Amino acid sequence: MIATVMLALATPAAPRAQEAPAAVSYSQRGVPAEATAENGVIARERAFVAGRRAAWERIASAAGVTRSLSDSQIEGMVTSIIIEEERTSPTRYTGRITVNFNPGRVRAITGGSGTAEGGTPGVPGTPGEPPPRPVASGPAAATIEAVALYGSLNEWLEIRRRLVANTARLEVVAISTDRARLRLGLRAPPAVAAEELARQGLTMSPGSGAPGDAWRVGLGGRS
Repeated sequence: MIATVMLALATPAAPRAQEAPAAVSYSQRGVPAEATAENGVIARERAFVAGRRAAWERIASAAGVTRSLSDSQIEGMVTSIIIEEERTSPTRYTGRITVNFNPGRVRAITGGSGTAEGGTPGVPGTPGEPPPRPVASGPAAATIEAVALYGSLNEWLEIRRRLVANTARLEVVAISTDRARLRLGLRAPPAVAAEELARQGLTMSPGSGAPGDAWRVGLGGRS
């Protein structure tokens, strides 16, 4: 017994394995997004701002970054927001979102700290691979910039619901009380897509021609 103890003491301790860098996921899921404002549309936008910041803080914490960023800097790293669930009222928005970041832009801030979570490239749903955006079936044949016009939160939600169901991709670039700037992936050339949307109760017509206002969309002739 004594010999055994002496042998154990004489045996050098195994070197500690080097700690692996913290994993950084560029797709943050289940992020809370909540805000109150004078109307539901502004509350939703403020909630998205808060959600983007909360998602970035998760990444910054994992990468050991303490640098403070402005809302516009964080927004510049975000490629898309996916709504997981939401509840709206005339003055409040509550939801959970997935925030997808551009890995290159994130690494420019973190200095390459951490590693992406492992996943199978090109296979949505695996760790490290951004989940698919909420799209209708079929690839996008054309991408356009458009302005959606509405008179209430419920009208905006209805426009968005119909667009999600009838386009290949919908991205909200900016939003205010009566309009939203959109990037739409159409499943057909614009002229053909306009006819298809009209059958779904949406109008799509040429806009002012200003940047981001190539087309106008709305309900029942509001475009």
